[in-house]
Amino acid sequence: MLSIYLIFGYGIPKDILKDENYNFYLKMVFNKIYDLEVKNKSADVLIIPCGGKTDMRKPYKRTEADEMIKFFSKLIKSRPFIKDMTKKWRFVPERQSISTLENFVNAKTIIDKLKIKNTNCVIFCEQTRGRRIKILVKKIFGKNFKITVAPVDFDVTTNRYLDPEFLDRKEKIVLKYDLLALKNPANFKKYHSLFQEKITYLRKAGPDAHTDALKKWWEKKLEQLK
Repeated sequence: MLSIYLIFGYGIPKDILKDENYNFYLKMVFNKIYDLEVKNKSADVLIIPCGGKTDMRKPYKRTEADEMIKFFSKLIKSRPFIKDMTKKWRFVPERQSISTLENFVNAKTIIDKLKIKNTNCVIFCEQTRGRRIKILVKKIFGKNFKITVAPVDFDVTTNRYLDPEFLDRKEKIVLKYDLLALKNPANFKKYHSLFQEKITYLRKAGPDAHTDALKKWWEKKLEQLK
């Protein structure tokens, strides 16, 4: 039986091979997939790293998906003793998304194009987004898949330690707009524009000011969107 794993990206660091957050995140994901496949013994494994051109460094061409695949490729290459297990892992990047909702929608498009139905799927994400993702799963995947959402608490930047009430308010408001975006193409287009505006704002601030700029952007937008 086929197993599917979606890995939602979390921005693009200067060097994903050395970044503390991504190392923690992707190594935990790698081990979890490995353990599940030791147990499941799937005939095929489809891994879809999700995330587009959110790079904060010129020329803004890198994608979250390709960077994650680069990380996994090096990790696998450095561990030849698990070659028999990982040789059946197929990586298909989803390179278009600039938001969590788009991760879902575009990954589902890939799965539909491959004509995959009725199989197990595990979704890895950053832990503060877990509740919202569990709600979106039901809207986007329906009942044809057995979905497990696996949040990972990997972030040790300032973002992780923001006021929990602020984070909760952000997630609730973003969920509201996630659901509105799914109602029709016009809403989805506006939603995409909002997150494109976010990327433009953060690029203007520059990578060194990324964390503070991200907080300021959300504070401003939450007042506008509530």
